[in-house]
Amino acid sequence: MELLARHGRARWTSEATYGTASKTLRKFLRDAAAAEPPITTVDQINVFWWKSWSQDIAVRRSFGSVLQTSPRLPTETRSYMAAPRRKPTAEKKTAPKHAHSKADLKAVRDAAAATVRSARLRIAKNVTLMEQWRNGALTEGSPDWAWGQMLDYISRTGDVPRYAGKNRVLAKETRRLMGDEGVASILARLFPTVQEIAAASVLLIVHEGWNLSVLRKMQVPSFPNADGDSDSPAVHRLATDKARRGKRRRHASNNLVDAGEGSSGWAMKQTLDLTRQARLTLERLGRPSPMLLLARRGAGGPENLSSLRDGSALGQAITDWARDQRESGVRLPPRTSAQPLRHSAQIHHGRARNNTQATQDSDYLLKDETVREDSRDVVEAGLAKAVEHARERVEMRLIAHATGDTEYDAEQVAKAAGIDRETAMNIVKGRLKTPVASCTDYENSDFGPVGKPCGVSFLLCFACRNAVATTRDLPRIVYLHQVIEGLRSTLTAAAWAADWQGHHARVSDFLSTHTSQDGRAELVSTLTETDRDLIDRMLDRRLDP
Repeated sequence: MELLARHGRARWTSEATYGTASKTLRKFLRDAAAAEPPITTVDQINVFWWKSWSQDIAVRRSFGSVLQTSPRLPTETRSYMAAPRRKPTAEKKTAPKHAHSKADLKAVRDAAAATVRSARLRIAKNVTLMEQWRNGALTEGSPDWAWGQMLDYISRTGDVPRYAGKNRVLAKETRRLMGDEGVASILARLFPTVQEIAAASVLLIVHEGWNLSVLRKMQVPSFPNADGDSDSPAVHRLATDKARRGKRRRHASNNLVDAGEGSSGWAMKQTLDLTRQARLTLERLGRPSPMLLLARRGAGGPENLSSLRDGSALGQAITDWARDQRESGVRLPPRTSAQPLRHSAQIHHGRARNNTQATQDSDYLLKDETVREDSRDVVEAGLAKAVEHARERVEMRLIAHATGDTEYDAEQVAKAAGIDRETAMNIVKGRLKTPVASCTDYENSDFGPVGKPCGVSFLLCFACRNAVATTRDLPRIVYLHQVIEGLRSTLTAAAWAADWQGHHARVSDFLSTHTSQDGRAELVSTLTETDRDLIDRMLDRRLDP
């Protein structure tokens, strides 16, 4: 256990990873104790036994890295564990993936939205009835009055009225009121079911391409650009936690714009409305939860009102939801489950979502059979002119004499860029800063409608007439160039040409015009960790509008 804990603190970032390792450890200890003779210490693990136990099971082989942290492990066994186990080339190949068509993805989205809408309206109707009972607006003794009283009890306790005792027998008034309706149906009047939360998850996957590990840990978003008491905030700012990306890059934020039905912000608002009463009840019970996905599981009991954070419950719920939809006559495509939906969303969104562009290219676009087929003609057409075209489009200006934030620097910027003194002062003060330069007119971009805020990648600042760089921006630009250079060796020719070649040419031309090779080394040596992180986040698309 000590080896596992020490290894985990140094390397693992996910609760699920610890859980998998713990299961492997239990299996390892059981089998070691059953060996002949029993293995009771690390120094008794020989190559023969380890090879027999680990076999070709990846999770067992990876457990060897835990054992290798012990100085007592025999040298021969350590060498065997450390040696790479190369699989034949045929086994390494992975089958191409198949994204759902846009029409199929829309059918899934519409079905999920219909499920969420139905559940949300059901809960809203019952909350209204409960509030009427609380306000004394119902005739005492009427059916609505009885239901209002029942709903009030459920909202405070998370369960229907029962007699005291371990058997939790339903109270007489509960049985009389519910008739043929089951307890689960009664509780669903205020709380979403697991399958309804599954539908909400599907809606978010289709819109944002999140995977299950992110959804399970997702918390209620904040509202950065709306009044706190607004019923319809324009943007939901959401923190995401993706442990696979490592300790430095696992946390990110997403802004979901509520632009009406069909937008990602609208989908988030539906989910929040769906789970609001569950959240209020948990707070009343002394178990406040920041988790987004809350559902009522089982047939009753406040302990069954919780998040779907543990295990594979959410993935199974999505599968069950799709099955029930088909049984009710809804036409859904095959493979309506979390992973294929996420893959399809990544393919059709047109840019990386919640991963790097390199991951988007290698794990999604280049593995999708439709994308590979459609891209052949594109790859073969016109790539020779890409660099020349990019050079012609470098529009960003450098004001080399502006090195600080004084009146003199502002004057240099105003003269060289042909802009007013106030805008120039805002540039040298850093008030108009982007990751690579400063923007003189954010609402009149070369790449968007006049009067509308610019919404393109910051990489296109190099091709925009509104972009003005000063000497202080050069270290970041040099570092950006180095990172893009490093991407070239990791991408296929098609991915490089489609996504990076033009940007690389513009940045290269800008640096060739304004810096020397020796000067770039000196510039990058002055780069701060904050600036380095800013460029990394920009390339991860975490700063996109």
